[in-house]
Amino acid sequence: MSLPPLRPILSALRRHPLMPALIAAQICIACAILLNAAFELQRQAAPLLVDDGIARGRLLLVDQLVSREGMWRPAQIRAGADALRALPGVEAVAPALGLPMKQSMSFVLRTRSPSGVVASASGFVGEGLREALGLELVRGRDFAPEEHFDIDLSSGGIDLPPGTPAILTEALARHYFPDGDALGGRLEQADGAGHLVVVGVVRHLLRYQLDALDGGQAEFSMLLPARIVSVPLLTYAVRADPAQRDQVREAALAALSREFETSRMPGLEASVDAYEPLRAAAFRPRRAALWLLGTVIAVMSVVTAVGIAGLSAYWVEQRRRTIGIRRALGARRGDIVRYFLAENAVVVGAGLLPGLAAAYAINQWLMREYELARLPLAYLPLGALALWLLGLCAAWGPARRAAAVAPAVAARGP
Repeated sequence: MSLPPLRPILSALRRHPLMPALIAAQICIACAILLNAAFELQRQAAPLLVDDGIARGRLLLVDQLVSREGMWRPAQIRAGADALRALPGVEAVAPALGLPMKQSMSFVLRTRSPSGVVASASGFVGEGLREALGLELVRGRDFAPEEHFDIDLSSGGIDLPPGTPAILTEALARHYFPDGDALGGRLEQADGAGHLVVVGVVRHLLRYQLDALDGGQAEFSMLLPARIVSVPLLTYAVRADPAQRDQVREAALAALSREFETSRMPGLEASVDAYEPLRAAAFRPRRAALWLLGTVIAVMSVVTAVGIAGLSAYWVEQRRRTIGIRRALGARRGDIVRYFLAENAVVVGAGLLPGLAAAYAINQWLMREYELARLPLAYLPLGALALWLLGLCAAWGPARRAAAVAPAVAARGP
């Protein structure tokens, strides 16, 4: 199957420029809007598609335990954990600094790999926290009891001892060590305060900084071994038997109220939340954005396709006499279809060039004004291909109808 020569196509377009110009303008506008909308949709959807690594139907998160005296003491922290462990159906408990979908107590570690790769990761700290969260250890080992250090927030920030062991997610391990195994790897703290040594890798764990889930960093998380000995806001991770989780939740509220009745801040009730509703609430804005962006993309695509089909049909109708002459001179139906599809491809290509430039310019403006991410260059050829195919599909119907007209009837057209 041979393609129609380009010269007659360009000559016809120059003689009747209005319809091709309208189609090209429509493609340009659609390209500028759809590429940015599709990129933002991908950014919003990516964290929703990541496995968070949490044991489903088991995790309870205890929060809002504020000390009346300003800081919880070690004996109080242990007493709260023991009260929770004593409840029927509880499988594991860990006092924690950093809980999934909670941002009440959190910290970020900025570290550098031996190859110079730098990243900021959410730190999850707590004795027995990996077990309480139900995270799957895929390589290496868990922390040994003697590796735990004390975290005392009454004295200021968190000071990590040199050589602190760390467990990374697979995503973070690949980021730091793309060419080899992360186990035994050394990560220097960006502020020069010390270094970490990777001893294990878990399959998944989402960050709890929900504003830092984009750009492929949704799983930039690490666990550190520590005993929490002084903290103003006490939080626990509780893993329960799925069949008893609702009963454990009610019992945990009662147990914490009894244990901390005189030592917690009055007027602030402890919260014990199942993990799944917290995740659903945290990602509700993203799901709303997906519906909005998906609707924009669908409507814009349909409008563009209908517009191209309508303009192409009108464009074909205006040249019925030319079509009839070509058919009378021996052109087959396939020749007519190929000609109009080739003509449409040229017109769509003419609209794509300024459309791609406009899409990139809009993205630069969005980056400057709203701090959105940079549009990857790979989106430009992929978006151009998608719109080019959309244009061909939209022109297929008018081209087929043009080829179906009998030569004698077409010759009597206007």
